[in-house]
Amino acid sequence: MTIPAATPAATDPLAPMLMTFAGIAYGKPAAIPHYLGPDTLTAEHWSIVWIADDLAVPVNFAFIAKNASTGAYAIAIRGTYPDPFSSAYWDDANEDSPIGPMHSWPGATDSLAQVAGGTWAGFQSLLALQGAGQSLAQAIAALPATATVYVTGHSLGGTLAPVIALWMSEQPKFPVPSVYAFAGMTPGNAAFAALFGPGTPLAGRVWRYNNTLDTVGYGWDRVLDTRKFYQPAPNGGLLIEGVIGAMALRLLPYGYTGFGTIVALPGVLRTPTMDCEFVAYLLETLHQHMPDTYLALLGASPLPFAIGFGTVVAPRDVPDVVAQTSILHASPTFL
Repeated sequence: MTIPAATPAATDPLAPMLMTFAGIAYGKPAAIPHYLGPDTLTAEHWSIVWIADDLAVPVNFAFIAKNASTGAYAIAIRGTYPDPFSSAYWDDANEDSPIGPMHSWPGATDSLAQVAGGTWAGFQSLLALQGAGQSLAQAIAALPATATVYVTGHSLGGTLAPVIALWMSEQPKFPVPSVYAFAGMTPGNAAFAALFGPGTPLAGRVWRYNNTLDTVGYGWDRVLDTRKFYQPAPNGGLLIEGVIGAMALRLLPYGYTGFGTIVALPGVLRTPTMDCEFVAYLLETLHQHMPDTYLALLGASPLPFAIGFGTVVAPRDVPDVVAQTSILHASPTFL
């Protein structure tokens, strides 16, 4: 059975809801079921049907929620673990990296279809995630073949979301999902991008939402477009311009190629508050990439916690089971 894909547009009502799922995935696992309840976009109908175990070193993380009214499922994939004092952060940084040997996509008839080695490692890690004795791959396999399924994620999660969806589309009797990726990077080359093109199961089903002022969404096929990005300021100076130029040259042999429908969310530049242009550039880059920035651009409420500078903070009352659980540490820099 073919499930109709949703209509791609910045005003698509599914987008703010699925970005909320992608953002909530950064939260403490024990709190996530409770975060779904009070949020106006996820309340009443959505509940967790599978969630990855809460590990001391959570390199990757995901959960699956179901809408009791419609029977639809959402697979939400977390981005980079935002604590640089954890090895998970650095493992995720390797998954973010576009540099190094690429990996052939096994489901492609074209042997030239390749993804970044880091993307492949993240994909394998995601499928192997365990939740109450069941892997993510097994949980997805148990979904009804006729179900409406959305795959979503922010940053690294936005990079991995279409990869998981492609794998699903290649499995017999699996539902063919729709993808809502936010701030994700381009994971593969032109032959890989063709696997999402006309005549494929995922044609017209992949929407990649990018804040026009978020540098991450321009990786790795449009890196040069981020030169002199913030006008009139901050631009980071010659150092940033040199790094961007060098990275663009280094990426040329890989042939990273975009796919799906790019949905541009017009970014809003803040007035710099610091005299140091380099630091001001880094802070603006971080702000433009944050989940709450994407939620604001989509007209959605902010997350029930703040990511940055040490902790994830729940600004409203949460159940004791959440309060008694150590909260996720965060860094002011993550992808």
